[in-house]
Amino acid sequence: MECLARERSRAERLGAPLSVCFIDIDHFKSINDTLGHAAGDALLRQLPKLVQAGLRAIDIPGRWGGEEFLLLLPGTSLAGAGALAERLRATVERARFDTLGERQVTATFGVAEHARGEELSALLARADRALYAGKAGGRNRVVLG
Repeated sequence: MECLARERSRAERLGAPLSVCFIDIDHFKSINDTLGHAAGDALLRQLPKLVQAGLRAIDIPGRWGGEEFLLLLPGTSLAGAGALAERLRATVERARFDTLGERQVTATFGVAEHARGEELSALLARADRALYAGKAGGRNRVVLG
């Protein structure tokens, strides 16, 4: 939250875009239930490394909770963040994780761009609604909010 507040202040001051992206691992509970918590924990360590490889140095990834992650994308418009999220979604879908055997992993992405003067809670709520729209729409997709 500290990083998010700092980047929001910078975006407001500079009049620059700032987007956020929630990432949620699809069917994570079933991974834990069928393959065990050790496999789930390994995925939670491996997935961020995979995602980070597709980010710029100024982008800020973080664990949001459970199987959710949050990306802060300074200087990135909604269109740019959506394009990045789609690249990351495809990367996750193609990846193979040693501890999961043949099981494919997918993720759903909810993306929102900060509106000038918007509270952080409203920005995060829009990204969260986009994420849940993606979950409701079948998962393994990017939804812009």
